[in-house]
Amino acid sequence: MLITQKLWESNYELAYLSLNTKFVQGLKNGDLPKLKFQEYLAQDYFFLESFARAYGLAVSKSKNKKTIKILSGLLSGVSEELILHESYAKKWDIDLTTNSIEPATKKYTDFLEDVSLNLSLIEILCSMTPCMCLYSWIGKKLINMTANNPYKEWILTYSDQSFENLAKSLENLIDEYDEFYDINQVNFLYKRAMELELGFFNAYSSFS
Repeated sequence: MLITQKLWESNYELAYLSLNTKFVQGLKNGDLPKLKFQEYLAQDYFFLESFARAYGLAVSKSKNKKTIKILSGLLSGVSEELILHESYAKKWDIDLTTNSIEPATKKYTDFLEDVSLNLSLIEILCSMTPCMCLYSWIGKKLINMTANNPYKEWILTYSDQSFENLAKSLENLIDEYDEFYDINQVNFLYKRAMELELGFFNAYSSFS
């Protein structure tokens, strides 16, 4: 079994908990309060900026052209996602210029910053992959939505095959990594990222 399969399967419970947060189920059912989606989008913009910086640092720690090329492509993908979020912000009346970071977001961005600045390439990859894989998996779980779901665009973005391909390309870098690394450390980092994803979704699940 590939290491990424082992990592995903060992953390499947956290993925399942994320899927079943009130926030994600609210997206699926289309009854998530508008304010909660606005809050989430505003905070996700902070996260994506941090994610982009982590990709940049991963590129700087890469030792071969293939890895640099793949990571540069993934960085471009995040740049496109940031542009998409800016369009979402206009559509949902969110002023990103007055945005301030919230605790759940800061925990996650601090984690990414610490890992990407201080740890190895494989450790960075194993800290970033959970986000990509989780969003792709959740997107596909939500695809059977009603036609008039107000969150249809978000669901279609993350359920799309092109997004899954980006996640797979990141996983492939891990599976093909040929230098020695501490499996217990990457397990810890992967799980921590999944816990932070769950915490992020839970931050927008307090509504009746």
